[in-house]
Amino acid sequence: MQDDAPKPKRARPSRAASKPRTLGKSGRGAPYLWWRPGRSDADGVDRSGVWWIVHRGKQVRSTRSGYGPDEERRALQALIDYTASLHVIAPEEMGGARKNRPASEVLIAEVLDRYVTAKKGRLDPKTGETKGGVARHNELAQRVETILGWWGTRTLEEVDSATCAAYVASRVGSPWKTHLRAGLDRNGDPRPGDGKAKRRGHSKPTKQRVVTEGGARRELEDLRAAINAAIADGLTRDTVRVTLPEKGQERDRWLTKAEAARILRGAWRKAEVQTVHRGARKGERVVGRRVGKHLARFVLVALRTGTRSGPVCNASFEKVIGKPWMELTTETTVEERIESVTVDGAVYERKVQVPVIKRVAIFHRKAVGRKEADNKRAPTVRMPDSLVAHLWRWRHKLGQTYVVEWNGQPVGSTKRSFANVCFELGFGDDVVRHSLRHTAVTWGMQEGVDIWELAGYVGMTVEMIERRYGHHSPKHMEGARAALGGRGRKRAA
Repeated sequence: MQDDAPKPKRARPSRAASKPRTLGKSGRGAPYLWWRPGRSDADGVDRSGVWWIVHRGKQVRSTRSGYGPDEERRALQALIDYTASLHVIAPEEMGGARKNRPASEVLIAEVLDRYVTAKKGRLDPKTGETKGGVARHNELAQRVETILGWWGTRTLEEVDSATCAAYVASRVGSPWKTHLRAGLDRNGDPRPGDGKAKRRGHSKPTKQRVVTEGGARRELEDLRAAINAAIADGLTRDTVRVTLPEKGQERDRWLTKAEAARILRGAWRKAEVQTVHRGARKGERVVGRRVGKHLARFVLVALRTGTRSGPVCNASFEKVIGKPWMELTTETTVEERIESVTVDGAVYERKVQVPVIKRVAIFHRKAVGRKEADNKRAPTVRMPDSLVAHLWRWRHKLGQTYVVEWNGQPVGSTKRSFANVCFELGFGDDVVRHSLRHTAVTWGMQEGVDIWELAGYVGMTVEMIERRYGHHSPKHMEGARAALGGRGRKRAA
C-alpha cells in the first residue's frame, strides 16, 4: 500500500543564511570566515550551510559550525585556533624547546597562542572553579583575536613605540565590539557589521560605539602580558617593551542624596509599557508590571555598603559554592534601659540591662570556594541596621533566594537596566553603576568616618581613599588651613 502521507516541509532558511557572508576579514591577508549557504547537490542530498576558513583565496578548513549566534562564536574560536596554528613551530622542527631565540625569530602569534592557552586554567571538578586561569577567558580570547589581526604576522623585533602608536591609531574609531565587527549585533543576532548597537525594548538609544584610546590600551596590555610571559619562560633573549598610551581620566562622579533618591525611586516605579496589537484597543499603550524592583534593591545595597556590582548581583541568601553569601542570623545583646521605680510613694529612675535578640546580616563578599583577587578586595562585613530589615523581609517574607533576583535567578548584571533608568531620568553618561561605589565612599568621608575603618569596610586601600576621596572629609588638611589662616604668634608682653 502506497504511503500518501505528506512529506514534512524543509524549514526555509532566513535571508541572511541564504547569502554568502564573511566574518573577521581584515584585508591584510589574514585568514577569515566565509559563510557557504546550504545547497542541494546532484545526488539529491541537501547540504546545510557551514562556515569555512578561507586563507590565501582557498577554502582550507571547515569549522563544522552552522547558522546562529552560538555557532558563529564557535566558528570564530576555530578561526583563532587556525590562525595561531599557522605560526606555532612543531617540536620536531624546533629541535627541542628552542629557547633563547632572538626577537626576530619569535612570531607574536606564537606568543599570543601560548598566553591564551596558559590562561585557560583547569577546572576543579569538586568546586567547579577555574584555577590558574582568568575569570573571563572568552573575553581574553576575543581581544587576542583582534590583536592577531594586526600583529599576527609580525615578530617581537617589530614591537616598539612606533608600531604600538600605529596600532592605537588603527584601532581608535573602529567598532569597539569584536562581535559587532564580525557581523553580530548586541544580542548576538546576525546583522551587517556597522558597529551600531541595536535598540531592544526599553533600552536607551545608543550611539555608534567605537574604540577609544582606553580600549586600545587594554588590548596592548594583553599583548604586553603575553610578551612578558614569553620572556619569563625564556622564549627570547632580547628585551621587548610595549608602549602604552596614557591612561584616561579616572571617574570621580558621585551622587548627592537627592540624585540617589531619584534613581532609587525611578527604578522602583519603572513599569513596562506594552502596545495592544489586536481588537478594539489596537494601538493603545498599556502600563504593565513594575520591572525595576530588582534594580532598586541593587542600588540600595550598593549605596549602603559601597560594594562592587558583581558581588551584589550574584549574592545568595544560601551558602552556595561560587556565589557571595549574605548570612542572616540573630545574636543576643545587652542594652541599657532606664525604668521608673516607685518606693514609698517616691518615683526613682534606674538603669537596667535587658537582653535583646537582634537581627544581623553578614555579607561574605568573596564567593564561597573561590580565591580572592589581588586587585579586588572582598572583606566580610556586617550590614547597616537600616539595610538589615530590608534583607530579612526580602528573604523571609518575599522568599527570595538571591539578594537581587529576576524570576528566581540572580540577575548577573544590571548594567543595561541601570543605564536605561539613568537615561530616562536625564543623567549623563558619566553616571554608571560604579558611581554608586564612589558615592558610598564619598558619603563616608563627608560624615567624618575614620579613613582606616572606611577602607577596610569598602575593600579599598588607605592610599586610594586618601588620594581620591580625602578632600571630601571635613578634617582634610584642617591643621594646615588653621595654621595658614591665622594671624601669627602673639607677641610677648
